Amino acid sequence: MTLLDLLLNVTIDGKPLSDSDIREEVDTFMFAGHDTTTSCISFAAYYLSRDATVQQRVYDEILAIVGPDAKTQELTYGTLQELKYLEMVIKETLRINPSVPIIGRRSAGDMLIDGVTIPKGMDFGILIYALHNDPELYPEPARFNPERFSEEASEKRQPYSYIPFSVGARNCIGQRYAMLEIKTMFVKLVANYRLLPCDERNQLRIKTDMTLKPVDGSFIKIVPR
Repeated sequence: MTLLDLLLNVTIDGKPLSDSDIREEVDTFMFAGHDTTTSCISFAAYYLSRDATVQQRVYDEILAIVGPDAKTQELTYGTLQELKYLEMVIKETLRINPSVPIIGRRSAGDMLIDGVTIPKGMDFGILIYALHNDPELYPEPARFNPERFSEEASEKRQPYSYIPFSVGARNCIGQRYAMLEIKTMFVKLVANYRLLPCDERNQLRIKTDMTLKPVDGSFIKIVPR
């Protein structure tokens, strides 16, 4: 059954979901759970294609942890958790190009932030993209460097300087699943193919359509290993 069929057949206390409930569930699965993940995969593939050293480290880690049969080997939760360097690559991708570049919040009470009074009930935006590309937090912010997310580097960084999945009680409910999904994709992709850059005319440009996306896609070449 399709997702929509399943939702149409769901009942709670003997009552079907309302049209509004169904629409919200579809939004969660299709927008929050699909568009964001594909955005990250597109950007990560682009960066890997342009850094042979980083891509080789990802490939070596896959062979070491998944094994020489990584092309066809069935993956487990435990195996995916061990892919620490691949996780650093994904985190650095989400730093430079967070799938959700801005989030909205409403103040629950009166606050004072940097001398500015924020009254209760005020709506405001948190610019995740600007935060993640702040040179004071991340020197040379445009440079792709997964080492920013080593344990040592992460411990030195101040809290809340990296929030691709938001933070706190309203953070992304699917962030762990998303990380596993993206890791699975790249294990199979990198185990089977080498990612190579296209020519300089295909430079990455970004746009925001609710989620952050490459304009006209991110172009790479793939060559069987």
